[in-house]
Amino acid sequence: MDDIFENATVLPDLEVTSKRRALKALADAVAQSEGIDSREIMNHLLERERLGATGVGHGVAMPHGRMEGLERLAIGFARLKSPVEYESPDGEPVDLMLLLLAPEEAGAVCLKALSRASRVLRDPAIRAKLRATTNEKEIIAIFQKSQAALAA
Repeated sequence: MDDIFENATVLPDLEVTSKRRALKALADAVAQSEGIDSREIMNHLLERERLGATGVGHGVAMPHGRMEGLERLAIGFARLKSPVEYESPDGEPVDLMLLLLAPEEAGAVCLKALSRASRVLRDPAIRAKLRATTNEKEIIAIFQKSQAALAA
C-alpha cells in the first residue's frame, strides 16, 4: 500500500448540481475502471451516507466503504466545478470528493487508506493546489507528492 493514489480514477472538472449526482458520477467512473456494477457502489455509498454524511469540512468529502468483489483498494477523486451541499460538520459545501472502496475482508486497509487520504486533504495548501487544476495527471501527482511527504 505504498501509493494508494497510483490507480485512482480522476474526474478533474465534474459538473453536477447535487451530492447524489456527484456520488453517482464517482460510482460510475470507479465501476468502469474496476469492472464492477455502479449500482452496487451507489447502494453502498447511500447506505453509508444514511449512517452519517461523509463531508469532513473545508469543502472536502470522503465517501467510503468496503465491498464484496473488489480485488484491491479502489479510489476515485472528483474536483467539482461548483460546490454542492453535503451536510458537512462546518456547513460548507463540498467541491473536493475522494471515494475510497476496499475489499470486504480488508478492514485495516480501508482504515489505513482513509487515514492517509485524510492527512493529505487536511492540508490547506494541498486543497488549494487541487482546486487550482483540472489536469488529471497533475491531480494524481499532487496526491502522490503529498502522500510521500507525509510518509517521510
